[in-house]
Amino acid sequence: MSFHGLAGIGYIVVAGVAMGCSILPMKYATKWKWENIWMGYIGFAQVILPCLVILITIPQPWKTYREATLSAILSAVLLGLGWGIGNTLSGIGYALLGIGLGTSIVLGLTAAIGSLLPLIILFPGRLESRAACLVYVGIVVTILGLILSAHAGRLRQEHRPKGETTSSADIKAFGKGDIRLGMVVCIASGILSSMLNLALVFGDNIRLAALRRGTTQMGAVNLLWLPVEIAGFIPTLFYCMLLFRKNKSWAYFRCPGALSHWLIAILMGALFLTGLSVYGLGTAHLGEMGAILGFPVFMSTVVITSNTAGLITGEWRDSPRSAYLYGLSGLLLLLSAIVIIGWGKSSLL
Repeated sequence: MSFHGLAGIGYIVVAGVAMGCSILPMKYATKWKWENIWMGYIGFAQVILPCLVILITIPQPWKTYREATLSAILSAVLLGLGWGIGNTLSGIGYALLGIGLGTSIVLGLTAAIGSLLPLIILFPGRLESRAACLVYVGIVVTILGLILSAHAGRLRQEHRPKGETTSSADIKAFGKGDIRLGMVVCIASGILSSMLNLALVFGDNIRLAALRRGTTQMGAVNLLWLPVEIAGFIPTLFYCMLLFRKNKSWAYFRCPGALSHWLIAILMGALFLTGLSVYGLGTAHLGEMGAILGFPVFMSTVVITSNTAGLITGEWRDSPRSAYLYGLSGLLLLLSAIVIIGWGKSSLL
């Protein structure tokens, strides 16, 4: 592989580390309710920072949307809404199960279903091909990984002192949620989050319209991302507003020490946006190999990083050895599934 290609892999690994660490600071926003930190994070990550980047780097970006087809814009917005519901659920799931176990489940399912749906919709004539069979194998391996991960979470919960397990997304009890509820939430999140891939596929005319106007590759991708991200923010806005009213948690935004929590939200948003942008840069460096190598390397790095962060910050502390073994086995299966699915997707190109 050339130096240019190695640089591309390096960028993708850095992107995966940034994305894998983006949820970690949330654990330390203990003076806020879940809805405060999640609203701040998603607001910065999907609305404020992307808008600033586009306004600073792309002249007259609104003209791109005028030239794009209506179907592409509607696809980006409607599918972005579905992804946004999954994204909101992921925030609840991470608080319940921890960033390690939660991320593994959500991303494992997102990778599997996000690869299967485009295959069914865009390549119906290739459902019996070798590439499709690899995707099917990857889905089966994903399910096995989820089963082992769920068992590891159950063993961890059984050895937790009574009274510590919570049935709500509580920052002060981060990662100590009920395993059954957390699994249901994370599985629903993984299914709905797969709509992100569809939004990028069916909204691609926005990117093409930007390229026709002379926008850079990265700028064109950012213009495609923007309507998806803004639409994806709406479910978070709606749900958090309900919680603000129910819990009267608006006041936490002005509580003593709130400035540090605002900085945590900004840091989370910056890590998220950095992950997306650097991933795009890495795939561009890899050229035609970007879609083949980029996906499994990025997803695997995110999962490994989040699990490492969860382990270091004590999410599995005092768990029995069997929980570690089942958890590691589930993690290896989910990583294998990501690689198998990426291999199958590459065969379709």
